[in-house]
This record gives sequence, C-alpha cells and structure tokens, in this order.
Amino acid sequence: MNSFSFKKTLKKIFRKVKINIENIEAQTENLKYKNFYKTIQPTHLRGFELHLVDHCNLNCRGCTHFSPLAEKNFLSKQDFEKDFCRLSDLTQGNVDYIHLLGGEPLLHPDILFFLKRARDFFNETAINLITNGILLKKQNDKFYETCRENKINIILTYYPINLDLNFIYKKFVSYNIKYEIYGQREREREREREREFYHCPLDLNGKQDEVQNFLDCWEANDCIFLSHGKLFPCTIAPNIVHFNKAFKKALPLTAYDYIDIHQAKSLQEILSFLCKPIPFCRYCNVAKRNYNLPWAISKKQISEWT
Repeated sequence: MNSFSFKKTLKKIFRKVKINIENIEAQTENLKYKNFYKTIQPTHLRGFELHLVDHCNLNCRGCTHFSPLAEKNFLSKQDFEKDFCRLSDLTQGNVDYIHLLGGEPLLHPDILFFLKRARDFFNETAINLITNGILLKKQNDKFYETCRENKINIILTYYPINLDLNFIYKKFVSYNIKYEIYGQREREREREREREFYHCPLDLNGKQDEVQNFLDCWEANDCIFLSHGKLFPCTIAPNIVHFNKAFKKALPLTAYDYIDIHQAKSLQEILSFLCKPIPFCRYCNVAKRNYNLPWAISKKQISEWT
C-alpha cells in the first residue's frame, strides 16, 4: 500500500470512529443514567459550602437549607478553624471555591473573623460570601475593607424586596470588591429583580430509588456541604434536623450519610465517598420537584417541603 492509499484508509477509519462516538454520545443523552458523570471521582475537591448561621432574616418558602425552620445558631470560631485547617491540609489548599452562607451569614456577629481566616487557610481559592443583601447597608467600612483585603467575592441573591442597590453597588465599586448577582434576568435591556421558588418535596416514607435520585439531583456531589467536621454530598441531608424538629418527624441521618474529615485517611477517600449515593437520598422525591414557581416568604407549613 502506497503512502497516499494508507493516509486515505486512515481517514476512513477516523471518520467511522468519529461517527460511532457521536452516535454513542447521542444515545447517552437519552439514557436513564444520563447524569452518570456525578459518580466519576474528581481529582480534587472542586468546592464546598457551609453555614455561618443556620437561621435567616428573610426566610424563603421551601428553602432547601430549611432556614425558616431553624433556631438561632452561630458557627463557633473553634469549629471553623478546626475544619478549615483539616481541609486545607487534605487538599493542600487546592479547592476551586468556598461558599460562606446560611441562613444569612451577615447575621453572624463575628463575620470578619470568618472572612479573614477562610483566606488564611485557602490562599488561592475563590471565597464567596452569599447574602440576600438586607444587611449590606448596615455594614461599616471595616467590613468592606476586609472583603477587599482578603479578596472575598460577594454574591448578592436577588429577591423581590426593597434594597438600596445604588448604595450597595457604590460600595462594591469604591472598595474594588468583585461581586455577582444571582437570580437576575434581563428583559428588554432592563434589569429586573426576580427570584423563583423551587419545590423540592421530601418522601417522608423513604420509598425513593436512592441511586436514581443521586443521578438526577442537581445538588448531589455539586453542592458539597461542610457541617461540624462532616462533608455531605448535598445541602438537604445535613440540615434535615430543622425539618424534623419543626414538624416532629424522624427522617434519619446516619453515619453512612456523611464522611468525617477528621477520620478520613486521605482526600481520595473523601472524593470517593462524595460521588456515591447516600442512604438519605431515598427521602428526596426528585422526580416530583417543581421549579419556576413564584417566590414568597415561608409560612412554615410542612407542604412547602413535602
């Protein structure tokens, strides 16, 4: 076979391989387990989030963190430092992002401590303070200086509430603070404040397919949650305690639903755990989730979560 024929044959082979790959990808889109990528162990911890407080000053209907149901609770400095020190050691500081949230994180009287120490433990990580903005106008200059000095990004979640946005934006700009607006849409080139309500019902009887739920859930292995030395693959399981207490239920949280970062032998062990379904997955009715509902303040009725 001469050189020309050989190259021509190779092109045909590559063309067939390309077509086969495209066919496989098209078929994969229709597979029951199309979100199988969630079960692929990453090479590093992409990110995690944690509550500085569990309670909130806005209390959105159906909050998946159950903040409207939570009693006042403030994260201790000791717990924070212990957990961040451990995760910094395990990851060598190689984490893409950290979300400091709640509840409403600005309710914590020691907010500046957490902003500074988070940066001390994770020098290069994108550290995001997620807030509803209600308390931003009440923050003194020291707060904004701390955000700038420690390169804290502020993610402002838009709700249909009255905020002095001109004041807030001027503060961001004058202190050179990076910020994002979550929940904002643009219509006809005009900015409108919008927020939608997600109804994520629980199955109180725990009859759901935990594997399928894990594969279909947008939180699973994407909204990794840190709580008192434990990592969870979502935000619902670690905060179910508030639901249980408010409505006198007993949805169980077991030692198989989280991994203890202080007991784990390596980061690989943690990553392996996070990409697998947990027993609590059977209590989420993922197939019945409903989106794009009008936002509203919670009435603390069980129907918001069932």
